[in-house]
Formats: sequence, structure tokens, C-alpha cells
Amino acid sequence: MKNFFPSQVIVCVIALFTLTLPVSAQNPNATDEYKETLKKIMELSGTAATTDDLYPKMLSVMKLNAPGKDDAYWNEFAKGWKEKIENRVIEICTPVYKKHLTLEELKAVAAFYESPVGRKYKESSLAVMREAMPLLVQELQTEMFKEVRPDMDKQMTENKQAMTEYEQKRKRDKELYSQAYMLPKDSIVVVPGKVYKNGMSTTPSLYSIERRKNDTKVTFAQPVYWDSQWLYYSPGFKIIDKESGDEYNVRGYDGGASMNKLLTVEGFNHKYIYISLLFPKLKKSVKDIDILELPHAKDKELLPSNDDGKAKSYFNVRVKDYQVSSRKKNKKVYF
Repeated sequence: MKNFFPSQVIVCVIALFTLTLPVSAQNPNATDEYKETLKKIMELSGTAATTDDLYPKMLSVMKLNAPGKDDAYWNEFAKGWKEKIENRVIEICTPVYKKHLTLEELKAVAAFYESPVGRKYKESSLAVMREAMPLLVQELQTEMFKEVRPDMDKQMTENKQAMTEYEQKRKRDKELYSQAYMLPKDSIVVVPGKVYKNGMSTTPSLYSIERRKNDTKVTFAQPVYWDSQWLYYSPGFKIIDKESGDEYNVRGYDGGASMNKLLTVEGFNHKYIYISLLFPKLKKSVKDIDILELPHAKDKELLPSNDDGKAKSYFNVRVKDYQVSSRKKNKKVYF
């Protein structure tokens, strides 16, 4: 560890004392009265208290240079050196002050500090410094940063804007989650033999297509990768007949769950569950289709900020490859 020499601190104390009193020319007048008057001024002005503040710092520096000494040693050391420092400061400062102030002028200064105005000045000065210095330091630092970093204002504005946007998104997400529909556990069917592992695709896979009497049921195997997770299937989903171009717009979730709010699921971490959407009945001639999740106005209202932006779209699907009969029994999502 680097050694510190305490005389540098003493020089700082002396320099501080020299700023305490006004300056004027005079003839030398070295007397004990001068020293006593100077000491009195230091006490009245609060300058002597500076020694009390600095002495512990000086002592801590000395302790760093002599780590083997115990507390008893330093207590005795402190008693002796506190008085030595005070006397040394007076001895050093007296001839310097004599060059600039006469004894009479020094007495006038002492009289000022003893007066009501002087006492108030001392108290006010300390209060002003306590209040003003932090403001001054902050202002100077800001100005320095502006000079060193001209782009700082722009960066601070951008950071503030980003923080505001983050808070807005966070507030909106909380509202969406609080209004979300929690899927009842007894209505959820787990895809057998299928396990989600970290790093695998989070996009649902197409599982089955069921032609029914009044509609078409499309079922997806939805991966669940958190213990508590939100799900969203856009009202923009549609089936497009590859041959005719006919479109079949989604009607909603199987079982009647609303597409106007998020779905949430809990307790199925690292599993796959069935999620089914209902579409209008496909014509018998429909063989090849695209199942697309196209943008919808509701997306902006319902999607949380952590959405990955990936649409769930399935191209060139042969209906017969996924077709199942109505005898396949799955539990439904009830609203």
C-alpha cells in the first residue's frame, strides 16, 4: 500500500486558514497578544473546528503507515498531537498574518466575529456552504460532462425516454395479465410422449385438422416453456385454399374462449398441450391449404411487450395428412 505523508494535510489546514481573513499591508509586530488574538479569531470564525475535522483524517493516514500499533497507543498519540498541531498552526500562521494584518486590524476582525453580525455571519456561512456546495458540484459536473461528452444531453434524453417507455410497457403488461383468462387445468390435455427442451422452437406445431358438420377444427401442439405462461392466437388466423384462393377466417377457440384477451396456463412447464381453433367448414374440394396468422388490429391491443413477433404460419399443408375423424375425443377449453 502506498504511504502518505501527513505534512501535506497540515499544509492544507494552513492554506485554509489563510483564506479566513482579509488581506492588508502592515509593519511586523510579533507579540504573544498577536498569537492569542489570531487563535481567538480562528476559534470565533470556526476555522479551528476545521482542525478537529481534519485531525481524524490525518490520524487514519498515520495508522495506515503503522498498522502494528494498538488502540491504546493511538489514543495517547492523539492526545499529545492534537495540541501540538494547534500550536504548530499558530506558530506557522502568525508570521504570515503579520505580513498582512496589524494587531489592531486583527483585533477589529476578532471584534467583528464577537458581534451579533459576526456570529450570524459564521453560522450563515457554514449553512450556506452546506447547501451551496452540493449544488455547485452537481452543476460543475454537468457542465464538465457536456464539454467532455457533447452527446450527453441527447443520451440522457434518450435514456429518460427509454425508461418512460419501459414503465409504460410494464404497466400495460400488468393490466393484460390481470385481465387474462386462466385455462382450467382439468380442461387441458397434454400431448403424450412429447417433451419440450430448452433451445427447441417455441412455435406451436400443427397437430390435426378435423372436418366437422358445421366447422373445421384445427389443433396445435403448443409448447409450454415456463411454469406460468401466456398464450396468444391472433384473430387474424385464416385458412387459404391453395387452388381457389378462398379464405376461411378463424371463428375462435374450440370451447368458446374469447380471442379478445390473453390465455394463461400454469403448471405444465416443459410439456406440450393441445390448443384448437375453429374455422368455417371447408369445401370437400379443398385439399391443399395455407394456415396463416396474419396481422390483426387486436394484436396491438393484446400482445405483451415480450412477444417475439413471430407469426404462427403453416404453408403447403395437405389436409389428408392431418385429417382426423370426429371420433377423436379431446377435452375442450371452456370460458
